[in-house]
Amino acid sequence: MMRKSLLAVLVSGLMVTGVQAADNQVNGYLFGNIGQAEADKPGFIKDLDAEAAAFADDFGFGFRSSWDDKDTAFKIGAGIQLNQHIAVEFQYIDLGTPEYKASITDGVDTMSLKMTGKTDGYGMNLVGSLPFDRFKLFGKVGYHKLETEASLKVTDGGFSMKESDSEKEWVTSYGIGASYAFTPQVELAAEIERYQDVADEYDVDFASIGLRYNF
Repeated sequence: MMRKSLLAVLVSGLMVTGVQAADNQVNGYLFGNIGQAEADKPGFIKDLDAEAAAFADDFGFGFRSSWDDKDTAFKIGAGIQLNQHIAVEFQYIDLGTPEYKASITDGVDTMSLKMTGKTDGYGMNLVGSLPFDRFKLFGKVGYHKLETEASLKVTDGGFSMKESDSEKEWVTSYGIGASYAFTPQVELAAEIERYQDVADEYDVDFASIGLRYNF
């Protein structure tokens, strides 16, 4: 329901701003951002941790695990500035690859597990801006088709097993940011966004800085 409501907001915004744009100068821009993505720990990994820890405790084995939730992320895209307050963006985004590792040992043999999930895809944002001369504040809502490629590797002595799978999901996002215009063409932007229910499992926060070129 939330995704349908957000899509309705985006479509309605495009219709309204399209009418408004008839009386305003329409400008295009290109942008590129790089920063750090931080993924929440998925529920199934929390459950896996708890079950593995309980198993190791029952048999007196050693157990340890780690969740690397941060990775470099980036996005590139193009936008249409319909008026000084409203813009529409189209983007490609790579949210990086969080990684989970775990191992169980009886003091002689060790079984290890490694799981990763790389997420990227395309989408669009509706952006609302509040300009103050060269400085500008903005907020955005987005709708994106993201693919998460998950891989699992289990190693137990000389035995090794690998599996992989992928899942595509429509993902909603929202964010806030600010930019400063060095010239009418070039702006420096900083923003933070949240992408919700990635792979239908977890949220990802993306903090970034980037450049925008207006034409």
